[in-house]
Amino acid sequence: MDLSLFVSPRPDVDADTAGRIATDLYGISGQATELGGERDRNFRIAAPEGSFALKICNAADNAEAPTAQLLAMEHALRRDPTLPIPAVRRTIDGALTGSFSRAGATHQVQLVAFIDGVPVPREAPTPELRRSVGRVIARLNRALRGFRHPGLDRDFLWDVTLLPTLRDKLEHVEPDRRELIARQLDGFEIEVLPRLGHLPHQTIHGDVHGANLVVDPREPDRIVGLVDFGDISYGPRVLDLAIAAAYQLIGSDPKAALAQVASAYHLVDALDDEELELVPQLAAARLVQSYLISAWRATVDHSNLDYILADQADVWEALAGITPHPSGALYAAIRRACGFARAPATPTPDAVAAREATLGPALSLSYDEPVRLVAGEGVWLEDTDGNRLLDAYNNVPHVGHGHPQVVGAIAAQLRRLTTNTRYLVDEVTEYARRLAASMPKPLSVVMFVNSGSEANDLAYQISRVVSGGRGVVITEHAYHGMTAATATLSPEELGKERLADWVTYVRGADTLGRPEAGDLVSGELTAAFAELDARGHSPAMIIFDGMFSSDGIFPVPAGYLRAAYATARAAGALCVADEVQSGFGRIGPAFWGFATDGVVPDIVTLGKPMGNGHPMGAVVTTPAIAAEFAANWHFFSTFAGSPVAAAAGMAVLDVLETEALPERAVEVGSLLRSRISALGYGRVKAVRGAGLFTGVELEGATVAGFVVQELRRRGILIGRTGPGLNVLKIRPPMVFAPWHVDLLVEQLDSALALYEDLSNRS
Repeated sequence: MDLSLFVSPRPDVDADTAGRIATDLYGISGQATELGGERDRNFRIAAPEGSFALKICNAADNAEAPTAQLLAMEHALRRDPTLPIPAVRRTIDGALTGSFSRAGATHQVQLVAFIDGVPVPREAPTPELRRSVGRVIARLNRALRGFRHPGLDRDFLWDVTLLPTLRDKLEHVEPDRRELIARQLDGFEIEVLPRLGHLPHQTIHGDVHGANLVVDPREPDRIVGLVDFGDISYGPRVLDLAIAAAYQLIGSDPKAALAQVASAYHLVDALDDEELELVPQLAAARLVQSYLISAWRATVDHSNLDYILADQADVWEALAGITPHPSGALYAAIRRACGFARAPATPTPDAVAAREATLGPALSLSYDEPVRLVAGEGVWLEDTDGNRLLDAYNNVPHVGHGHPQVVGAIAAQLRRLTTNTRYLVDEVTEYARRLAASMPKPLSVVMFVNSGSEANDLAYQISRVVSGGRGVVITEHAYHGMTAATATLSPEELGKERLADWVTYVRGADTLGRPEAGDLVSGELTAAFAELDARGHSPAMIIFDGMFSSDGIFPVPAGYLRAAYATARAAGALCVADEVQSGFGRIGPAFWGFATDGVVPDIVTLGKPMGNGHPMGAVVTTPAIAAEFAANWHFFSTFAGSPVAAAAGMAVLDVLETEALPERAVEVGSLLRSRISALGYGRVKAVRGAGLFTGVELEGATVAGFVVQELRRRGILIGRTGPGLNVLKIRPPMVFAPWHVDLLVEQLDSALALYEDLSNRS
């Protein structure tokens, strides 16, 4: 390695000369004050038009390096204009760098804006400061991505990947400290160095030291500047994180410090698992590198000892503090903080017992053989044994598990702002406007809640206030939630015998598919209202699920809702469409279940799919109803309608539109139902549905239960529903594709054939 840059004396320039250089090259006139520097001369120029940092580079530096540094800064600021790095000032002639000659040596000169503030304090940083450091580095790395220049290609003493070349500097280390540093060198060379070539590479800052990080003294936990690009290079991107983390270890618990910097970085610029694994060892490597370089340079440059040895004691303290911690334990802490650490895989029976003890016995599991999940992507789930499971059941990840557009929107908004609806946040209003635009007029007022249950609870509150009544009519086997009010609207869970006396039902599913469905439901509703009146309850609302899911999955027949709504309104009841399961394009481009019958509800309730996993719900109603409710009642929910929820919801709508998922739901759902119908099993009594919502009615609960459990064993997840629990419920994420249909139908065929075989044997 060429060490000339580090043994060559710094430019012999005083403050007066620096001031003249600034004037001659840049047209800047002002007071020059010297700043610190390892191998260059740096000055602050206080001019009327602002403050600037002037660097007179070492004559031994790579001729293209100063240009590369400034071009990288300009590149980064184009990509991220608010990035807190200095803006480049070009010379009077428009050149990136100027030059200055003295004593036969030519020095390149740079001028950049000076960022006011103070360096990060040497005492133990706060968690908030560490997270700010992580975020700034991640932003810089993202902004630098794609930049290359020949000036970055140099053998450089501060390049961590070249740490083994410093082994001969051990002779300058105090004897009682050599063994620890030698062990670290050995570990780096054997365990770390061979893996670095496989990591993502890019242009990096290379020296995220506390002296190069600027904070506002009035707000010392926030980084307002990242300066000095003199060590910029091309290398593994994780090095910037590791270097910054190394200097945050001083006087700190290594697990906490590494986790805080890394998790903040990871939120902005997601790291690979292998990169995270190497952070502890790379941070230790940087400390070793810093100690060796300072020990050696102190013997060759006596004129700059204060600068060279300024943080040697702190570096040793940090190195001694991190060494006793196994790198695996530090890595585990980082993974946990970044949000994707796996819990130890205890035996499944123990995990089930622990779940029941901690979550309570009321919370059941879906399958006889519990599904222990660790990850999901698209229509696939991964269990603790690494098995992939085809998810043909869950409608919460509406546009697919972990959709990057939704995840990115949530993460970005969470970094910017999250608060409640007591504040004016434009993004929330814009999302409400776009959501309402998907519905017929006059449905235009959106009231946000956190779940479908809360939406139906609020719908009931509104209906009681506006109608003056209390009575509710549901369908016979409905499910509308688990709050105190909605649980009694959910006979699927609690049974019809436990309905409150202000609730009654119609046989919704029994009337569907008949030509006279409208007349039948009108007659049943009239009788239901009479029954409520006899109990002393005037009607408040009717509430129907847009696919009658719990009644057995039935698309709305023509005229059914039109007749029901007319009858309900004549009786003074509001009409509520529960779109928690059927909405957001699941049944096709009509987008909402109620829309297939050409009706306009008084209230629409939404939930599960809205945020693709982010807890969201909403009530959409008319301005008149909203105004009457507001005049007589109070509504507020702390978490509902947050900017993060709005970002999630907006991203879901974007994905549905750009990927044409409602249109695809019709195509794929039709294929699925035709393929199942063609299987020809006598035990299959009916196949029905719309879009990506399919019910397969079997001859009884026994065969349905067998099929659900057998498909689970074969890596396919579905559910069952209906009054007799004999209807297979197939309701996959909207990104379900024809090849997923092939796999599902193939395994369904095998499961039904196995049931036939076992039945014949018995």
